[in-house]
Amino acid sequence: MQTSTIEIGGYFEFGLSNSYQFPYPQAFKYHSARSAFYDLLQQQDIKKIWMPRFICDSMIDPLKMLNVEIFWYDLNEDFYPDLPEKLNSDEFLLYVNYFGLCISQQHKLLMQYPKEQIIFDHSQAFFIQPFDCFATIYSPRKFLAVAEGGLLVTHQRIVPNYNSRAWDEMVEDYQHSFIRKLSTASQGYNVFRKNENKLNDCLPKKMSSITEEKLQSFNYLSIKHQRIENFKFLHDQLGGINQLKIDLNQIISPLTYPLVLNTKLADQLITDHIYTPTYWTDCTARVIDGSFEQKMIFQATHLICDQRYSSKEMQFQIDKIQEYLK
Repeated sequence: MQTSTIEIGGYFEFGLSNSYQFPYPQAFKYHSARSAFYDLLQQQDIKKIWMPRFICDSMIDPLKMLNVEIFWYDLNEDFYPDLPEKLNSDEFLLYVNYFGLCISQQHKLLMQYPKEQIIFDHSQAFFIQPFDCFATIYSPRKFLAVAEGGLLVTHQRIVPNYNSRAWDEMVEDYQHSFIRKLSTASQGYNVFRKNENKLNDCLPKKMSSITEEKLQSFNYLSIKHQRIENFKFLHDQLGGINQLKIDLNQIISPLTYPLVLNTKLADQLITDHIYTPTYWTDCTARVIDGSFEQKMIFQATHLICDQRYSSKEMQFQIDKIQEYLK
């Protein structure tokens, strides 16, 4: 039987202080949200599922690999799904809390459908606690300075079926973050894209101990507060021109500030070194012409509101938007 080697002395290893704030100690930890989804589908033998057309292809890949039958649904103007009145007993529903704006929609779904058939995707809503449902999936890297990781919260019987990972690959996952720290975002962008592409492998893999330790180190209360404050600052000055209806009372976990106008301003912002993300051009072929989803793809500009920044950077983005619209 192989025994572990005790090592004493030598150079110091990577280490961070524990903030004792990690909000989901009950979660199963995976390499990515899509690998957590894959393991849930496989272990619970899910064969039929309702999926939004407005979702990235990476969440569709596990379904194709496991031959799960997909029923597509559309969204109305407030992100509520267009679904049949009842689900068949063997059908599940996956609903995304889009950009952290959809708490009321989730409550409504739980009132309409059996909670045992609902899977909530909180990849864009990290700070929203799990509802009482079949399962909830999280993607910490969209909110925090981690390079990989997915969380699965469920009361179902799960024994994670992890595939092996090489330690050197886990170290490489963080290369782009070191490059940006020492240089600029543009210098590390190609490495970042390479690491993002590695996450397309949705076979279940264990979260690295580097990521686990980082997740234990963050001041989550401070991060959540700063995101909300930044979102409110942007909405205070841009809400009057935003075509997207936003209820500030529902804002607990904003991913970005989605500004919907007649034209998308992402290219201008990127030219001015404001690296706004785009969601999700890979689902363009699925969505219907003239639909709300198409509007969100081609007319939504996602302003940055994360915890790295203050009202100074929020005002800079506002000034740029107003400059473009003159």
